[in-house]
Order: sequence, then C-alpha cells, then structure tokens
Amino acid sequence: MATHNASSAGKGAAILVILCFLGIMPVLVWVTLPETGPYPPVPTASVLVQTAAADAGLNICSSGLLEVDIPGAQHAELYQLSPDCRSPDPATTVQILIVGFTTTEARNEAIVRAQTTHLNWQATNTAAYMNGTVVMVIQGVPANQAVDELGTSLIGQGSVRII
Repeated sequence: MATHNASSAGKGAAILVILCFLGIMPVLVWVTLPETGPYPPVPTASVLVQTAAADAGLNICSSGLLEVDIPGAQHAELYQLSPDCRSPDPATTVQILIVGFTTTEARNEAIVRAQTTHLNWQATNTAAYMNGTVVMVIQGVPANQAVDELGTSLIGQGSVRII
C-alpha cells in the first residue's frame, strides 16, 4: 500500500508541475511578444519636429495619428505648430505631416507618386523633407516664413529637402 501511495503522490506532483507549466507558458509567451499595431511610433520624427519647432520659435499645439492609404506607410502623424497655442493665428500656424515607411523603396515610390499627383505643391508654401524612411511635409499659408525656418532646422538635423 505504501508503494501505491508513493506512486500516486509522484503522479500527482508531476501533474501539478505540468499544469503549472501550462498555466505559466501563455503568460511567458505574451510577455515576450513585441508590441504590435498598425502604426508603430517613429521616435526620430518627433525629435526632429520638436527640435525644428524650438529652432523656429514655434510650439507644438497638437499632434495626432492619422490613417493614410499609402503603400508601405507604417506611421502617419500630423502636428500643428504655432507661436501661441492659446490663440493660434492662421497666418503663423504651420502643419507638419510625418509619414514613416517600411523601406526606403516604399518611401521613394510614395514621393514620386505625390510629385506627379500634386504638381503645384510648391506654389502653396509647402516643403517636403526626408530623413531615413520618414517623409516630412510642412505646409503654411503663403508668405509664412516658419515653413522655411522649420526646413532649415530639419536640414541642420540631417534631413534632405525633396524637390
């Protein structure tokens, strides 16, 4: 009888260990999985915008994620910048659209497609820059010098102007 009880205790312990392992396994898998989402953040873009805004004497009044229908786009965010966020003047407010792409090829294809689609984009006080796989489009009202000031800062940070 003692052998039977020892054998049962051993089986019970083995089943308990297996059940504990099976209970912990999903938690371990869940913890080790990378975060996923349709638009992972592009941290370098926000640093570029923050630095450019400070250099141009502007404040970031708002920012928000956007869904864009562009092949290869993984992130899009629109920033509103102004010298005074409490009472922004349309004459001094600037928008910066940031689009992060999965590859430089996807970025380049989007640039070519945008240039052929929007042939008059330079006439609307719009400037575009790229840095790595990120494209930044700045738009302000005509004669708003902040567009050029932001661009100068972006170039100083290693961005390249898209012509």
